[in-house]
Amino acid sequence: MFKKKIKLAKRFIQISKTLSELGFSNAYDYFKALLGIEIDEEAQPRRIREALEKLGPSFIKLGQVLSTRPDLVPQSVIQELIKLQDKVAPIEFDVIEEILKRNYGDKLWEIFSYIDPKPIASASISQVHVGYLQTGEKVAIKVRRPNLKEMIELDAELMLTIIDFLEKHSKTVKEFNIKGVIYQFKRTTLNEADFEIEAQNIKIFQENFKDYPDFYVPKCYEDISSSEILVTEFIEGTKISQIEILKQKGFNLKKLAEKLTDAYFKMVFKDGVYHADPHPGNLFVLDDGRICAVDYGMVAFLSKTKKRYFFDYIVAVTTLDINLAIQFYEGFNMFTPYTDFNNFEADLQFFLEKYHNKKLEEIDLKEMILDIIEFVRTNHLRLPTDIAYLGKAAINLEGTVRELDPTFNPTQRLKKFITVSTKEYILEKLGEVRDSAELAFYAIFKLENAYRLLIRERISIQVIFKDLEELQLFYKNQIHKIVYSILLVGMLVSIPLFKKAGMETKADILFFFALFLSFILIYKILRF
Repeated sequence: MFKKKIKLAKRFIQISKTLSELGFSNAYDYFKALLGIEIDEEAQPRRIREALEKLGPSFIKLGQVLSTRPDLVPQSVIQELIKLQDKVAPIEFDVIEEILKRNYGDKLWEIFSYIDPKPIASASISQVHVGYLQTGEKVAIKVRRPNLKEMIELDAELMLTIIDFLEKHSKTVKEFNIKGVIYQFKRTTLNEADFEIEAQNIKIFQENFKDYPDFYVPKCYEDISSSEILVTEFIEGTKISQIEILKQKGFNLKKLAEKLTDAYFKMVFKDGVYHADPHPGNLFVLDDGRICAVDYGMVAFLSKTKKRYFFDYIVAVTTLDINLAIQFYEGFNMFTPYTDFNNFEADLQFFLEKYHNKKLEEIDLKEMILDIIEFVRTNHLRLPTDIAYLGKAAINLEGTVRELDPTFNPTQRLKKFITVSTKEYILEKLGEVRDSAELAFYAIFKLENAYRLLIRERISIQVIFKDLEELQLFYKNQIHKIVYSILLVGMLVSIPLFKKAGMETKADILFFFALFLSFILIYKILRF
């Protein structure tokens, strides 16, 4: 425990030093700027992003998580966080070789015939090297950075400590529930750092796209992969961002945009599992025209129920059905104690009317997502992780296809993926009616049991009021002030008595204690 506290202290000093070099007075002020709590004109969004990049892997990943949370972070900061460069200085190959030997032992050079010491990519979580198997296949070897998990755990705890401090001194921070974001960052980053999970994700995508001609998923060598090493087929293709090379090779850019959009919409609306990080660096065009995505560390899932909520929301927009739209927000549990329902309904009505008369092909996907983000933030709604990732991925997708063809609108392709036959829709609604009937039937017995319990047993019901909690906190602070005041008065009275009795040393010590206590008391009086 003591060693851990020393590590935390060292890391805090290191972070504070880095932030001070970038013009931030301390870590607390930096987090306030990041969350837009106390706007400082000098704390430009670009400097906030640069600070995350300099602070290392954990903070880069935190920035990526926060870039999906417009309910917490100002839009100007999000626009910068989206640009976060997940590129860090490469690790020496000696260190990489040690990790390889630890995993393969004496079999290392029985498995690989050659591994290029120079990495082709170096990111916050891993480093990638080109290699060749003894069987001749060219592979990409993804190696997790050493001590990464320990650093993530340490930085997460440090972030929670900082948020604890901010919550005590800012009501706004407490309302935001930033701790939930830190736990989300920790969970998603640790999952992304576990390459056994990524290998399973690749298997899922291979199964989903096995009969799909326009999208290719790389082969994964599971038998020689582990939690810290992932071996996959090396993709020989052109990055989708290399527009001029694609033109030289004779590709139809509009056709590529259609293929990419169709593959992504299939993931979301058909399969319910999608690549959550489709930025241009992860997308390649093979020589036969197929789109290939690499890096399956960030993958998100949508249940059948959640897919239905999305479909119903689209129906609500086309039919101006505000009650159906409200079910979407209720289904995703987006309402918070700070949501004003009168304003919410008025804003929702305005949003529905804005898009009601537009055909799908007339809707600008990015504009619509930004409108939803503003709607969420204005109405103090909670943004679930699955919607947050979907929004970020959709913006990345829209940007990529617009680069391929500026006239292409992704929503043109949406109709074929969200159209459900009348028979399927009726069957689903009948299923919902059946589920409701079953719930009502069993609820009768539950109510009867509750009634019997009320009659036969003593039941205590605890009701917690938020205002009462705040009132309790207020009185707690007042009591602290009174206690400090009594102690201070006692010390001030005792000092001359000690001096009169000839106990100079004790009087001096008591004076310093009184001085220290007076500072605390003044702080508490001014702060609360």
